[in-house]
This record gives sequence, C-alpha cells and structure tokens, in this order.
Amino acid sequence: MLLSVNGLPNESHFLLWQLGNNTEKRAGTELSGILQVINSGYLVLSVPTSLVRGVFDAMVEPGISLPSAIDGLRACIIVMTPEELNSIGGANNVSERGKAFHYQLGDLVESAAKAWPGVSICWHLRIKSPELTKLRRSYGLPDKLEDQSDFSIVVACRKVGVLAANAKSKVDYIDPSILPDWTKPN
Repeated sequence: MLLSVNGLPNESHFLLWQLGNNTEKRAGTELSGILQVINSGYLVLSVPTSLVRGVFDAMVEPGISLPSAIDGLRACIIVMTPEELNSIGGANNVSERGKAFHYQLGDLVESAAKAWPGVSICWHLRIKSPELTKLRRSYGLPDKLEDQSDFSIVVACRKVGVLAANAKSKVDYIDPSILPDWTKPN
C-alpha cells in the first residue's frame, strides 16, 4: 500500500522519512530543575541527588566513588562557569535564576577528568536541553561549555591511584569459623 504525499512539500516529506528512520532511542520524559548560582560561582541547574545516587548504585565499575563538591554531593548540570558569568557582568545579570528549565537524560559516558585534581576518570549522563542552549545563546555564549560536547550530570568518578597495586590490605586475617559454610572448601 502506498501513501499519498501530494499535499506535502518535498522538505516535509524528507523530514517525515528522516523521523521514521531515526533509530536513536530518546527518553520521552522531560525532567526539570531550578537555575541557581552555587557557592563555587557556577550557574547550575539543580538535579535530584537521588538520581545521581541511583545511577551510581547501579554501576558496576571497580574503584568508583560519588562525585563530591565543597558542600558535599551536589547533583547539578553546569550551565555557566564563573568566568562566563563574569564575562556577562556577574550572576546578578542572570534574570532567569530561580526559574525551572527542562532537560532529558541521554547516554551514560566515561571520560577523562579535566581540571579535577585527584580524579582520573568521570562518568556522566549526557543531557539534552534546548532551553539551556537557548539561555546560553541569549547571553552571547556558545551553545556548550568549553571542551564539552553536551551538558551533563556527573554520577561517578575514580580517584587517581585507586586501582594501583600496593601492599595494603583491608583485612589482615579472616577467622575461618566466622565464614558461612558455603564459602568453606569441601
């Protein structure tokens, strides 16, 4: 059976074809957070800490730890760096602070830690947010932060040297009498 496309312009037909052949699966659920400036001077979008904790708990990577900030675990999406805020006249010039912005979760990716002393690798969720991109453009900034392809939420990190071989052991001696039966040799 053929569908008639007589009423559609060529461009619309192409877009419909493209949409139908897009195999990338996207989260259909939009999440939201509040835009705010944190103590370290970053403009961020708040994210539920339980989201980061849940992804972290489900990961199977040796030697990882939760990401930490000066004020403990801070789940967020960095929208502007302190330098970018200064370039637009400071945080007080951002009239959108306190407002909700929407985002969608993307893939979980691993990357080398940049400018994070003591951390070698980070895992982060890619974020899709046309609203945050539009906000950055409205202040004359590029769509993305420098050296980043997407907005993201850091969910885990591995500190430098965590998996390195060393002479330390967490256990000096295990008393065999406290072991469960299924662990003992036959």
